[in-house]
Amino acid sequence: MLDVGFSELLVFGIIALLVLGPEKLPVAARFVGKWYAKIKRTVSNVQNDIDRELRLSELREQMQLEMQRIQELEQKMQAQMHELQQNKLAEEKQNNAASASIAPKSSNITYHFMQASIPTVYLSRIWLKKLATSVHSVQRVKPLTVETKHLEVAV
Repeated sequence: MLDVGFSELLVFGIIALLVLGPEKLPVAARFVGKWYAKIKRTVSNVQNDIDRELRLSELREQMQLEMQRIQELEQKMQAQMHELQQNKLAEEKQNNAASASIAPKSSNITYHFMQASIPTVYLSRIWLKKLATSVHSVQRVKPLTVETKHLEVAV
């Protein structure tokens, strides 16, 4: 803060000793020391507050820039989604028009069921009944039966 050398402090001390005297000099030195500490703390607090406010304003600017960037990306994504939806609708219209012109009104659709043996453990009874009545090629598998013999418990 102030550039004060040792010789200047010595001269200041001698003048204070002559003006105040040896009895009041320690009291005055403590008083000056307390006020110097208070002033130094106040100045450092003000500097810290200014630094904090500067950092806060920089962070706000960065946050606003990021928010603008996010909004731009959101607009681009919405435009792309809209374009994809329009493309999908156009493809569906083309497929509907093509299938209406190619396929006759009464088309015979054949379904081929794959024969599979699925253990009944995995299927519910209702589903098996529906499957057995609607499809004749499904094989029913007997449920697994597990015999429990003697169970020993160690205590």
